[in-house]
Amino acid sequence: MTREKWFNVTSIGHDASMLSCSQIAADGFFFRFRPTNVPEEMPMTNRLMLIATLTAAVAVAPAHAQAPAVDTLLVNGKVITLDDASSIVQAIAIHDGKVLAVGSNEDIRKRADARTNIIDLGGRTAVPGLMDSHIHALRAGLTYSVELSWIGVPSLAKGLDLIREAAHTSPPGAWIKIGGGWTELQFPEKRGPTIEELVAAAPDRPVYVQRLYNTAWITPAGIKLMKLTPDTEIPGGKAEKDANGNLTGVFTGLNRTFNFFTAKIPGPNFSDQVAGTRKYFRELNRLGMTAINDFPGGGMFPEDFRAIQTLWSKGEMALRVAFHISSNSQHTLDDFKSLTVFTPMNFGDDMLRYRGIGESLTQGIYDGSTVGLPYNPSVKDWEEFCTVAKWAADHGINVHQHAASDRAAAKILDCFEAVNKEIPIADLRWQIAHIENASDETLRRMKALNIGWAVQDRLVYSGQIVLKVLGPEASKRAPPIKTALKMGLHVAAGTDSDQVAPYNPFVSIRWLLDGKVIDGTPMRGPEESPNREEALRMYSLNAAWFTFDETKRGSLEAGKYADLAVLSDDYMTVPVEKVGELHSLLTLVGGKAVYGEGPFAALEGK
Repeated sequence: MTREKWFNVTSIGHDASMLSCSQIAADGFFFRFRPTNVPEEMPMTNRLMLIATLTAAVAVAPAHAQAPAVDTLLVNGKVITLDDASSIVQAIAIHDGKVLAVGSNEDIRKRADARTNIIDLGGRTAVPGLMDSHIHALRAGLTYSVELSWIGVPSLAKGLDLIREAAHTSPPGAWIKIGGGWTELQFPEKRGPTIEELVAAAPDRPVYVQRLYNTAWITPAGIKLMKLTPDTEIPGGKAEKDANGNLTGVFTGLNRTFNFFTAKIPGPNFSDQVAGTRKYFRELNRLGMTAINDFPGGGMFPEDFRAIQTLWSKGEMALRVAFHISSNSQHTLDDFKSLTVFTPMNFGDDMLRYRGIGESLTQGIYDGSTVGLPYNPSVKDWEEFCTVAKWAADHGINVHQHAASDRAAAKILDCFEAVNKEIPIADLRWQIAHIENASDETLRRMKALNIGWAVQDRLVYSGQIVLKVLGPEASKRAPPIKTALKMGLHVAAGTDSDQVAPYNPFVSIRWLLDGKVIDGTPMRGPEESPNREEALRMYSLNAAWFTFDETKRGSLEAGKYADLAVLSDDYMTVPVEKVGELHSLLTLVGGKAVYGEGPFAALEGK
């Protein structure tokens, strides 16, 4: 039963400004007021203010009494906050999707009442939710439910078994596709498949297997459906032929080569696209991911955003997505002008928001997926690029630009510096991705323009290629992460998944820490490798800076979103070689459990 308490306003005094709702709305009481007791000598303005304040207190008191002190407590943990003091605490309080407080078990437990959900972490480590600063997740999600993957597959034999199984379980005549994301270095066989092996695994079936952005194997049934002949022009690539001039089914080339092939393979229907995106996001949640900075990549068009828009409109987003747009035609500036008419910068909300253009402003200056490739853009190519860059600056649009090599980055910076002389870009937080062989001079120029550097673990797969191009000594700086951090650059981490690297952030973090290629070959030296806290910041707080969200997430501090992951082992103490095996047991986005397993399985969806 509600208790009543009569309140005599004459005891307040004449200054209504001294009265606050918190002073009046005591727990469990419903206040009644005698406005007739307001002193007659009180000025009318003060009397009205006082009565209004008391009335407001009456309205809020019952709601205040019913609201829990906090929604959720995580206790008995090792919570790595990544605040300015690098605090590690035992517990965290969450209310209304945000961190209310962090601290000791004793202090945080005091905030609970009978309605608070208390989760015992059992000594496990919790970290801020991870964010990939450069990924093609929206594209990968479209086919995730219908496409095979060799990411993490331990042997070629196992990979062929997956194709054999798909041939038995998929509809007759359906394509079997593996769209990159693997390297022969992950297999003990140290090679890719042969056409004969693919045909044996899936007789009379169209099979497409792509390795990174350098090789594709297509079975005879696939070649027939694609209508490829020995005379077919392969954009940017080459078809292997036998002694009689017939296609063998092996093709090499560049990004546009494989975009040419995959465009000939029927894509999933819309329901499969939505289901695949949902399934892929849950997989990223399993790996502690709570946000992504996404880029469409080749072969993705405006209509391909419908799947993510559908999840967003239904309130089913399990990741925070910052998305970008790009042009897949030769009319880049016209495309950008058209696409941004109804998508102004920062349009959206904290679950799905438009954050700019990229990863390539124009196609003419693209320098490929690794260092050492031929690179000779024309004067016209650079003029077009600089025109688009200036347009973006003039419209306050964020730019995220690909540059695999330092020579490409240097030329890109020539353009950015010229734009900056007319239109300051420092506050726009432009970014350059990759630059595996970045020079100190390039990093200094980036720092001067407040340009962020997005670093990915692409060398986990392609490290041996880069090692041959750069040589052992220069490869010790590939890339020079520690130098950039010491300069004060904003350096964020990611994967560039799904075709050139695995999407697993912990594989990427392991590479950040030890610089080793997937087969264990040492490459980057310890003098250019971040420590564990720096690597974690690159995947959280630093990545949040790229999307202008560092005040909202990226660390576990009061007022920020309760985006976090409870890990399967202690990130700070597990052997470096085991870091890549970590995953999340419980992932929260805005305080809601989007993934749970083991002791936390029942929490998922709550």
